Amino acid sequence: MSEATTDKVREEVERFVGRRLGPYLSYNAVSRAQIWQWCSALSDANPRYLPENGAPAVAPPAMMQAWTMRDSHFRYAPGSVSDEPFEVLAVLRELGYGANVAVSYDIKFHRYIGENDRVHSYSTVAHITELKQTALGEGYFVTERAEYFDQTDTAFAEATISYFAYRPAAGAGEGEGDSNSAKRDAPASSESGALTCNTGPMPTVAEGDELPPLPIPITATLIVAGAVASQDFTEVHHDYAAAREAGMNDIFMNILTTCGLCARYLTDWAGPQARLETLSFRLFAPNTPGDCMRFTGAVESLEQTPDARRADIAFKGSNSFGLHVAGKARLCTEH
Repeated sequence: MSEATTDKVREEVERFVGRRLGPYLSYNAVSRAQIWQWCSALSDANPRYLPENGAPAVAPPAMMQAWTMRDSHFRYAPGSVSDEPFEVLAVLRELGYGANVAVSYDIKFHRYIGENDRVHSYSTVAHITELKQTALGEGYFVTERAEYFDQTDTAFAEATISYFAYRPAAGAGEGEGDSNSAKRDAPASSESGALTCNTGPMPTVAEGDELPPLPIPITATLIVAGAVASQDFTEVHHDYAAAREAGMNDIFMNILTTCGLCARYLTDWAGPQARLETLSFRLFAPNTPGDCMRFTGAVESLEQTPDARRADIAFKGSNSFGLHVAGKARLCTEH
């Protein structure tokens, strides 16, 4: 592609940078039923989220984005602004960059929300790169800044999310159909030592200590259930033909499910008294059916104050293709 052509693409999309759009409203208030659906899909047994003592349910922090997502017809809730926050991706699609995947997430959780809270959000395109060449194909990385508020207009979370809008490379998604089908039908890993949810306080650890590993069998059910629980109806996460057209070999896990599994791994270890303050990660090889992702992590640093104890954790999740996700998080237990 000529430099003049790529300059024209840049001119077309640069106008979207810096526009803060919203509010985008939620169809429903935060509910125990939707929290249960999320926890069931991700096998998250943290008792903080669905207490059995009659106390209100607490939304897992990684659900942040789910509340204001579009419905299965890709419509926002009534009362939302008519502006399309992902119009930049639609324009890139018209210009030939029709496939897109999320590639990174950087989140700050100011507090947790619970039953009957009502969420609204705002979206800003923060940055668009020059044309990039990758194994998937050539395209543009688009970074969104998302802000999340409750019914009192109090911010409870904010994030930067990067997407890659691309033209699939020639031959992408071809030549591995037979082996992928066999892999999809293969039994999940029988690796032992799965981490069970800690119901006590955050463990006493030292810098450099390793977290117990957690294997996650990757099934089509997990991929589809995670997409539905996170209100993400993008076809590549449940439609094999759409995934192949996007240059993938099968349906693949969405970033919101990966985010939820990262949070589950960390809070399974830290226990229900710990609160996730920050979570940031990058995605690499996809999670596809028939594989197994193995989480590992280690304590990078500890901080003790009169009011709280904090732990900074580096973690990663690997599958048969290599690294799927790698990131860092901060967990806090208040005294």
